[in-house]
Amino acid sequence: MEFLKKPKWKRILLAVVCFLALAVLASGSYAAYNSQAFQRGVVRNGNGETIRFTSNYLQTCASGSTDYAGRTILYDKSLKKDDPISFDIYIYNYANGNPSLSSDRDITYTLQLNFENGNGNNYKVNDETVNNNTYTISNQVLRGRKDNYFKYTISFPGTDLDKLKIVAIATPTNLSVTNEQLLAAVITPCTGSTINSFSWAGKFIDATSGVDPAFYDGFNYEVSISSGVADATLKWDTDTVEIDKFFLINLGKTENEIKKILDDGILTFEMNQPEGTGDYLIPFYIKKKSNLLDKDSNSVEWEEMSNKITFTAKEKGNGSVTVTPTPIATQ
Repeated sequence: MEFLKKPKWKRILLAVVCFLALAVLASGSYAAYNSQAFQRGVVRNGNGETIRFTSNYLQTCASGSTDYAGRTILYDKSLKKDDPISFDIYIYNYANGNPSLSSDRDITYTLQLNFENGNGNNYKVNDETVNNNTYTISNQVLRGRKDNYFKYTISFPGTDLDKLKIVAIATPTNLSVTNEQLLAAVITPCTGSTINSFSWAGKFIDATSGVDPAFYDGFNYEVSISSGVADATLKWDTDTVEIDKFFLINLGKTENEIKKILDDGILTFEMNQPEGTGDYLIPFYIKKKSNLLDKDSNSVEWEEMSNKITFTAKEKGNGSVTVTPTPIATQ
């Protein structure tokens, strides 16, 4: 009864204080949510899941495709006398180069390695002997909502340099999680004395989905080089799309550099295939003022989108020593 006798203004003041406290708490939670959502950089198609399935050597390709990327790993000629020599394949559940952009869901996959054109002996994967030139490991689970990876150390005799080809394919059990994409490459360990053609590529991962670009909120754009080290240049139409800022931060760009990159729509950076940065999956987001948001107009086709984002790379000095890739995140 004593509470009811308090002046009305005190009750009003108490209510206002409680309301303000709740408002501050709610706004803080909302800001934290927005910050987290932006950092995750979720890029989805209209009906599918976030694509976060990458590798340091393997490249994404459509399910059913046999047009695998070629990857060259260079070794010094003196290593032909060594047995074994090795390199590491990493498979990530996040955009390569940006561990904060991890898969929302678990990814379960099977990795198959076929050893071709070599002597057929002394092949190992993670110290496990390869039989009949084929190695398969199933039920590899990359847990979602956190950056994770698996590492596979491939060992072979130095006498197989310049001869051996390794066809590596990582196939998700549920392809819908990766928008019908798998990872694959034909890996060639060789010496600097072998003449190898350098190549680069930039592509929209979502282009094989059959869905018009107008129905996307953003795109996953993959850039890759076939071997060695290269100076790369990425350009985009700043009126249509914007690059994920956290990708630039992970490249080590300063605040002033990032501002200029975002204004100009031009990014230059180094790619190093032996060190595991020869492939990147880069999120781009559609700007609100872009006509791509007019989903009824279907105004832009995938062929036209190739003019909105472009990628080129120029090979640097053709060295002959391989560098063992190092992981970007901890499991």
